[in-house]
Amino acid sequence: MLTGATSGIGHATARLLAPRTSRLFVHGPQRLSQIAGLLADLRAASRGEVHYVQADFDHLAAVEKLAAEITNRTDRVDVLVNNAGRPGPPRRTVSRDGNEATLQANYLAAVLLTERLTPLVLAADGRVVHVASATHLSASLDPEDLNLERSAYSPVVAYARSKLALVAHARWLAEQAPRPQPDIVSLHPGIISTSLLHAMFNIGGASVQQGARNVIHAALCANCWQGQYLDETQPTPPNPAALDGDFRRRLAERTRHLLAGLGPG
Repeated sequence: MLTGATSGIGHATARLLAPRTSRLFVHGPQRLSQIAGLLADLRAASRGEVHYVQADFDHLAAVEKLAAEITNRTDRVDVLVNNAGRPGPPRRTVSRDGNEATLQANYLAAVLLTERLTPLVLAADGRVVHVASATHLSASLDPEDLNLERSAYSPVVAYARSKLALVAHARWLAEQAPRPQPDIVSLHPGIISTSLLHAMFNIGGASVQQGARNVIHAALCANCWQGQYLDETQPTPPNPAALDGDFRRRLAERTRHLLAGLGPG
């Protein structure tokens, strides 16, 4: 199961996965008619089934519906790749659920989908991959202000905070969450030339194929990652906050609060 599969690194990853899987679920926000050509290419390259599942991560109910659709169509998920993400918008923007939009699309949606699909991942003795970013290394995050209501906003700050939360969640799931839990890893896929990168940074980058290969390595490598953070393919220390058990616990508590529909905070 691959989220954010219709553009950038996700699109390239889907192309690499299609010939290697017997059943591939790809997600995007577009209507089926808008990605018909992409889907036809994936099916032509596949040795099995390719299914498209649509969801707009600006609405958490759509994530719930997506998880239910996957659960109704398969009894196992060998790998869940949480790749979907968005750049920070120019100004602070709020999702339909009342959360800062970057946090919801990049973090809350991934956590919710992971929680809902964990039984299927466990059934396959499978793995969860969070596609994060090296920007998280310079981020700071107050779990009591996840939605940037009291802190200064910038697009890069919003993006980096969401990725720090994702890296910390991978570590929390591996070390502090109630058992049983699947193997999980987070990774920086590289500085990759995508529309997401160029929306926030005036720099070049490597090909999307390189980013996709790094995601594939994290997803299919025989290693047991146990919450590690990878810089491309190499295990690397993450932001120290992600290693702080108290920080992870407070982040998990506030995340549960937001996902429970109790309102932003």
